[in-house]
Amino acid sequence: MSRFSLLWTAGLTAPAILMVVPGASPQGTPPPPLNFELPAGFQIPPADRKCILPGQKLDLQCIIKNDPDAKRIRAEEAMLEAQALAAAKSGTLDPYHQVETLGKLEIFDPNLSVNKNLACSYCHDPAAGYANGISILSVFTGGSNPGSVPITVHGAYPNNRIAKRNPQSYTYATYYPPLHYNQSQADFYGGNFWDGRATGYKLQNSAAEQGQDPPNDPEEMANPDPACVVWKLSQSNYKFFFEEVFGVGSLEINWPPDVAKVCSTPKGAAVFGGNATPLQLSTSDRTLATKDFDEFGQAIAAYEASDAVSPFTSKFDYFLAGKATLTSHEQNGYDLFRGKAGCNTCHLDGRASTQLGGSDTGQAASLQPLFTDTTYNNLGLPKNVKLPWYSEDTPDQWGFTGNPLGFGFTDEGMGLFLDGYYGAPPNLSWGLLLPQFEGKFQTSTARNAAMVPYPGFVKAYMHNGYLTSLKEVVHFYNTRDVYPYPVLSGQCPAGTIEKVTCWPMPEDPNNENMTIGKLGLSAQEEDDIVVFLQTLVDGYQP
Repeated sequence: MSRFSLLWTAGLTAPAILMVVPGASPQGTPPPPLNFELPAGFQIPPADRKCILPGQKLDLQCIIKNDPDAKRIRAEEAMLEAQALAAAKSGTLDPYHQVETLGKLEIFDPNLSVNKNLACSYCHDPAAGYANGISILSVFTGGSNPGSVPITVHGAYPNNRIAKRNPQSYTYATYYPPLHYNQSQADFYGGNFWDGRATGYKLQNSAAEQGQDPPNDPEEMANPDPACVVWKLSQSNYKFFFEEVFGVGSLEINWPPDVAKVCSTPKGAAVFGGNATPLQLSTSDRTLATKDFDEFGQAIAAYEASDAVSPFTSKFDYFLAGKATLTSHEQNGYDLFRGKAGCNTCHLDGRASTQLGGSDTGQAASLQPLFTDTTYNNLGLPKNVKLPWYSEDTPDQWGFTGNPLGFGFTDEGMGLFLDGYYGAPPNLSWGLLLPQFEGKFQTSTARNAAMVPYPGFVKAYMHNGYLTSLKEVVHFYNTRDVYPYPVLSGQCPAGTIEKVTCWPMPEDPNNENMTIGKLGLSAQEEDDIVVFLQTLVDGYQP
């Protein structure tokens, strides 16, 4: 189990945080052999067949090069980047749309990664509701996406650095407030990321802080220094536009002679010795670069808040406006959503919950409900043994080891953030709350959860992508405690069917939400809830 300990010194006003990785070694606990069935109806694309390795693993470099979804996403990126650049050059944008357009240029720009090969949108596909858009990854890797850095060590699996979680959609992410602890409710609200680590404490904008993280995550875009992102902005074909938005001279920094070499070396490389700011900048240039990097994040948040990403144009929105009518199955699903299933106790829809026998006969209290309360919950999800992250336990060619614990790593969600996995939390007193939040993950919005690029696309759900359809999601909520078994995924006993009549044990049993798990829904009621969730997809034409 991954454990990062907090040591509290009596008499001090602030806690001392000590990060310890017990049992870390050149090679961690190996994952068990994979054993899973392909989702019903899923066919491995012909171009990907040569990318399937023994033991139901993927050659990630092969997938990046050949997979049709990966090619589709790169084509979409190039098209949207070209559209944004044309708009930037048009001279017709008002200030509001200038900032949005700059964010669009940044999100679809692969040149901002360490190897100039990975844009933010590669892991956040617009056609998939800004979540993972590569179907085969949902099936084989829990939706976790390969980053910018290939692994060239002979025989290494995976052969690319890869994230430990399924990418979280950032539709409506700008509506999440900065992370804060509500004393009366004894709960955290807001923040971004599955674990809440994008607190927004500095910019008072969680989405902006979230936008700053992937460019410097060693498993994702892997820049070794935030200033490297700024340097790449200064080399971009939209440098003029950044300075038009944030001021002439914003990107005029005295870069050191080795800037290109440093900024093409991935974060985590042994040569940096753990230095998070290896670019040698003067104090004034570092200050300017920090300002630019903050503005980079703010522009991304502006685009995420735009009508292109968070438009409130679903059928349900038009239903609230009296401009659309729900079908009988959609209406029944909605009634179950806010009634028997209790979904709207966390995925707030602006109406009262009738789950415990109450009634709701009034108007909706919100005409643009977010379908999340922005809190954190442990749903008791099984460990997804498919994640290649569990095998990234040996050094790559740069001397970086992504997960020294191997399969011994337990994803504690918010517990990792509070316990110092990413460094000390900005509010040190939050660390005292670790016991109440270990194992909890953010309640994502249900909006656009049903959005897919095309029929038959397999979409991964939840932080580890263990569930691969909305039917599975609803069935899990309905029957988790009806069919529990003390086994890992792939080891359900004979006579049971995993995800149907067998749910493996939770990865982290701490703080498990017990309001779900035995809802008593029929198969038809589950299906009606899925039909209702489809009304939350943006782009409806009344």
